[in-house]
Amino acid sequence: MISVALDLTCSVCGFSQFLLPIHHQDGANVCCANCTAYKCKALDLERVLTSVQRTPHTQPQPF
Repeated sequence: MISVALDLTCSVCGFSQFLLPIHHQDGANVCCANCTAYKCKALDLERVLTSVQRTPHTQPQPF
């Protein structure tokens, strides 16, 4: 597991750091690093982060 800060908060304790699984034996759950409450599945989080990166940003186009 690796502890990372995300732009999310734990619904139990309000903490913003989560434990992400990095090895198969770690399981698939993303949990709060403070109280270990379950947040989501790692693949669901990956899908959301991937879709956010693919969303085009509205920036002025160069001429």
